[in-house]
Amino acid sequence: MPMKYVMLKLGGGELLPLVFPEFFQHSHVAQAIPAAVVSAGRVSLEGDRIIASGASTSLGVSSREGDGKIIQAYFDGQNVIQQER
Repeated sequence: MPMKYVMLKLGGGELLPLVFPEFFQHSHVAQAIPAAVVSAGRVSLEGDRIIASGASTSLGVSSREGDGKIIQAYFDGQNVIQQER
């Protein structure tokens, strides 16, 4: 199933990725958590890597280089909230 994501920046500067099915709108998911949206798009799996690409028209933001690695860290069990650089 194709998936989408929203990358949020929490109050302390931590980045939190939310991955969800494509039938949800980016804006609806982003509204559920009081945080700043820094990027959004689609996620796909290429081999054993997560690739973030595209953009969200409902939020007016694009994916960013490095988003895939942040999302991958969560799926790899690192569960480390990363700081914005």
